[in-house]
Amino acid sequence: MKFGIYNRGLKTYKVQPGSDQKAALETFFDEIFTQRTRYESLNQLLKRIYKNKAKLLRVLARPEIPLHTNGSETDIRDFVKRERSVEVLAVMLEESAEIHFPV
Repeated sequence: MKFGIYNRGLKTYKVQPGSDQKAALETFFDEIFTQRTRYESLNQLLKRIYKNKAKLLRVLARPEIPLHTNGSETDIRDFVKRERSVEVLAVMLEESAEIHFPV
């Protein structure tokens, strides 16, 4: 979710770069990739991506650099898909329990 918003921000920046946008994107990057979750594997992934911040944010200094989907983005996308599936299943089970066993 935040990752998608961030990606759109980078695409917008590439078309029309500005110093305010650059600072906001750097701050948002820190917010996303320094967060802690309850999933250790995701925490390690976020940490690994954050260590590559300078390389990943080169586009802020050189907007002509192409944005590519990389392995880290794919890893996050796969994790989010699995997480959403678990959340949907939990909601379905909860709703089913309420129907069959009203309180």
